[in-house]
Amino acid sequence: MAQARLVGVFEYHGWATLRDSRDDWARSGPADDLSKAAYDAVTEAIADVRNDLQVADLRVVNGSAHLWLAGLRNHRQDPVVEAFRRVAELAPWSYGLLHIYDDEARGEDGNRWITWVMRRGVVAPQADTYLSPHIGLVEDELP
Repeated sequence: MAQARLVGVFEYHGWATLRDSRDDWARSGPADDLSKAAYDAVTEAIADVRNDLQVADLRVVNGSAHLWLAGLRNHRQDPVVEAFRRVAELAPWSYGLLHIYDDEARGEDGNRWITWVMRRGVVAPQADTYLSPHIGLVEDELP
């Protein structure tokens, strides 16, 4: 397998537009299409991925709730994907992308980004073609 770094890397960047209703203005809450109960549940769901090494930011912008996730860790962080899936369950009309690079993954996945796609309450992995293979397109192999 191609090698670029001396330490393991788990890097991720993601975003989502949050909705628990298909009908704008249907509920009163912090956002036009996200109830207070869903907003509070999402806040709780992302608490474990918010610390000095990772960012999980939930904000309402122009009446719409948005989630931003980012982090750089030495090893795989399963709670990141779990939190993204939980958000999809709590707000099933949400949509977004979570891009993950895990150089400790097995096989080809160790040299490529995986994009986790959120839509209609489901989160599913897709191979990324823009930054993969990581060693070759983004970084050079170590000599």
